[in-house]
Amino acid sequence: MKKMRPVLYIFLLIMVFGTGYYIGSRSENVTPISKENARNAVQTLWVKAAEPPLPKVSIDGTEIKLQRGGYSWCNGDNCATTDAARPRLEDMTPVVVQGGADIQSTPPEGIHGFTILNLTDSGNDGYTVPTKAGSYLYEIHCTWPLDQGEASFYFAVTVE
Repeated sequence: MKKMRPVLYIFLLIMVFGTGYYIGSRSENVTPISKENARNAVQTLWVKAAEPPLPKVSIDGTEIKLQRGGYSWCNGDNCATTDAARPRLEDMTPVVVQGGADIQSTPPEGIHGFTILNLTDSGNDGYTVPTKAGSYLYEIHCTWPLDQGEASFYFAVTVE
């Protein structure tokens, strides 16, 4: 058996080098990826929409209408960036809700990042309405993967 070892090692060595040569010779037929092909491949994973899709928000079963803020968005054919100032609480029509209610949210399709912030009371959790009476402005910030875009959405609530 000891006399067979060198023969087996040589055979294994020939197999490894032969396989490597075979694979290397076949790589000449591989077409390099162009920037256009790479861009098209990424775009097939994008959400098909002209603008960033809206998330859904409800509080105690009441659907909340969102105001779209500034965004940057690509939809395959073109990209757009809008610049919008954060709305003022005084300019929004708040929905009257019970204090301490949970904010239910459904992120839009294909989302990568999703946050809800209470802009009026930054110390408060963005996913629960404060118990203290008053009006509150909320921001939802969404990001989509593969550089498709990002957007901000706003809504207001009043606790009585």
